[in-house]
Amino acid sequence: MIRKAYRIATLLRALCSLGMVSLCLAAPGIAAGQEPSLSQEVHEQLVAVQELIQNEQHQKALSQLQTLAADTSLSPYEAALAQQTLGYAHAGLEQYDQAVRAFQASLSDGALPPDNTQIIRYNLAQMLMSAERYEEGARALETWFANEKNPRPQARIFLAQAYIQLNRYTRAEQNIQQAIDETTKFHEAWYQMLIVVQIEQEKFSQAAATLQRLLGQYPQKKTYWQQLSQIYSQEEKHKRAVATLAMAYKLGLLNEREALQVVQYYLHLGLPYKAANLLMDGLEKKIVQDVETNRELLVTCWLHARESQRALDVLEQLASRAQTGKIDLRRAEIFAQLERWPEVATTASEGLRKGGLTNTGKAFMLLGIAEYRSGKLDESKAAFTKATAHKTAAKQARQWLRLIEQETVVQ
Repeated sequence: MIRKAYRIATLLRALCSLGMVSLCLAAPGIAAGQEPSLSQEVHEQLVAVQELIQNEQHQKALSQLQTLAADTSLSPYEAALAQQTLGYAHAGLEQYDQAVRAFQASLSDGALPPDNTQIIRYNLAQMLMSAERYEEGARALETWFANEKNPRPQARIFLAQAYIQLNRYTRAEQNIQQAIDETTKFHEAWYQMLIVVQIEQEKFSQAAATLQRLLGQYPQKKTYWQQLSQIYSQEEKHKRAVATLAMAYKLGLLNEREALQVVQYYLHLGLPYKAANLLMDGLEKKIVQDVETNRELLVTCWLHARESQRALDVLEQLASRAQTGKIDLRRAEIFAQLERWPEVATTASEGLRKGGLTNTGKAFMLLGIAEYRSGKLDESKAAFTKATAHKTAAKQARQWLRLIEQETVVQ
């Protein structure tokens, strides 16, 4: 019921916007050559029916109109006006096919004045499209355009909608662009339609330009930034795509999930510094939660940027509040890559002390290698011996133990 009321209201607003609801009734006795006249009786009946339609008493209006339209004594002009008004009554009841027939009947004898004929042609096009008869609706509207001296830009948008339904995107684009060119007012919805038809034609560069015009008017609309980024991605302009999202982030438009997606996008493109800086900014501004997973992502960013010390600084903060030794083990791995063996031994030992590791064998291996590199063979042997108890490290640990035994024999 709500949907029905909305569609009726939308239809009537469209009719009113183009001056299409007034019935152009002529009073009796109008001079010949200006407009055909109608009898006092018919005039009064049509005025009364028009009032019923305006008060949304469509069913009552319909009954009276059907009686009037059946009167064979009506002049062609009177009959045409009766059919015209009958079309409005059917439209108010969402009886679109009946409205179409009534409007077509009102035009059939050519009895209406040119201005009134144009009104009915436009109404007919609306009814045809409301009945989802888009091909006929487009033809009716093209006829209206051919006879209209100063068509309003909104009418071209109406025609474009029909062509979109018919998948004739080139014709739709032409009409939308012409409507835009013919008005100085910025119509957001028209540009949205233009983007749709440009994308359907795979005119991605043009769609990007249209979105840029929208963003010039509405820079705070996140959806437009996201759509522009998607179009750049479609064109494989990935750096421009992520830069577009980064701009949306700078404007404060992205939530945590979206900001983290930009970070990942930067990493994927091999831009870890940009990823790290955006993530740090998000953490500082509390757009991104200061939780372990996000801090670990920051570590990944710094490691990809070959900023090992920055990664270690982040891990040290995490380790200070961690309940398990997982973070200490990761620190030990980075220290090992830097060949900072005393620190490897310290952090690996701390990780083992805290426990909760998913790979304890790796921790013993790192500790053993660190002690070996520091010349502490006994401590190294003890660590490798413990590593042999873990399946993932056992083979490698035994190799190190044989190496230590050989060196001990030689000494």
